[in-house]
Amino acid sequence: MKRVGYSPTFAGAVEAVASTGGQLMPPVMGTAAFLMAELSGVGYLSVCKAGLFPALLYYISFL
Repeated sequence: MKRVGYSPTFAGAVEAVASTGGQLMPPVMGTAAFLMAELSGVGYLSVCKAGLFPALLYYISFL
């Protein structure tokens, strides 16, 4: 991003938001979703459905 002309601060902020959001956004959710599904006895799809709204709120808060 710096090569394209964005400031280093902005480029770092975008990278941090994207990396954190990737762990929250279904169906990616990292390994946490699989652990939640396994430990709670609930299906993986149910965990993804429950995580969708908070993940969308996370991205909307940056607009």
